Parts: sequence; structure tokens; C-alpha cells
Amino acid sequence: MRIKTFMLLIVICIVGISGCTDSATEDDMPSQDAEETVNDDVGMQVSEPDASSLFSAFTENDTYKGWSIWPGKEAMMEGNGVHGDYVSIYVSDNALSSAETGGATMPYETMVVKEGFNADKVLTGIYLMYKSEGFAPENNDWFWASYSPGGDVRAEGKVGGCISCHEGKEDVDYIFVNA
Repeated sequence: MRIKTFMLLIVICIVGISGCTDSATEDDMPSQDAEETVNDDVGMQVSEPDASSLFSAFTENDTYKGWSIWPGKEAMMEGNGVHGDYVSIYVSDNALSSAETGGATMPYETMVVKEGFNADKVLTGIYLMYKSEGFAPENNDWFWASYSPGGDVRAEGKVGGCISCHEGKEDVDYIFVNA
């Protein structure tokens, strides 16, 4: 008899738990994870961009391959080794006029996508700079991401290596090719 009662309790618990998880979605629940939100300079919580969603946005919805190569640059130009022996740098349409003037601050929602290639011109990585209002005011609100050629996220957010390299170009919105 005890076993039947115990089994009945387990079934009731499972049904009760599954009912709770089905009644609320992630979108319905406020985020309590400190890594998912950041505070802007006035104390408002700002959602952190998501590297996986951004990858889908610039590869599926509005493929970066249809964007312009950074003005004055060319596809498959020699790189400096950090991102590859060769690189191609694409800029989203919303930032093209700022990119053409050089030195201008990029508008929010700008995407700069850099493809990195090895000496054999095989794609080895994809790198993103995404300007997200309120994300990182200390770095002009840039969100950084690094991906494998297949789109797996290698690094995202306030990536120390990206920031420490690009902070020397703070006067041109952290963009080397903008100098």
C-alpha cells in the first residue's frame, strides 16, 4: 500500500510541476539574471543583446552578404592577423552614410560584421560589433560577439579582448576602419 501511495504522490508532483511551467513563458517572467540585464547611467535596466539572435538576424533575416563592404575597403583584403590573414568587413544599411563620412558616431542598431579567413582564404570566424542603446555607455554602447564559421557563439557581450583592442579608437567610435 505504501508503494502505491508513494507513486501517487510522485505523479501528483510531476503533474503539478509541469502545469506550473506550462502556465508561464520566459517572456512572461521578469529576468533576475544579472548577466541578462545591465543598468544604464540613469539606473534603468536594459536588456543585453543576444549573440545567437543577432547571428540569425544578420545571416537569415537580412543577410549581411547583401550589405555594403565598408566604404573604401574591399572584400578579402589583407588582415592584421587578429581576425585572420584576410578579412571582409560589412556594414549594415542603417550605418552606411555614417561609415562613408568616417569618424562619425554610428547610429544605434548598427551592425559591423567582419569575416576572418586563414592564409588559404577559408573562413575561420565571424565577428560582430552591434550598437545597443544603453548596453555599455563606457564603450559607446557596443556589444561584441565572436562566432565560429557555423554560427556557434564563441564570446559575447562586453568582451575584454575586443574592448581593450578597440578602446584606442574611442575618438572614432571604436572602429579601426573609421579612422
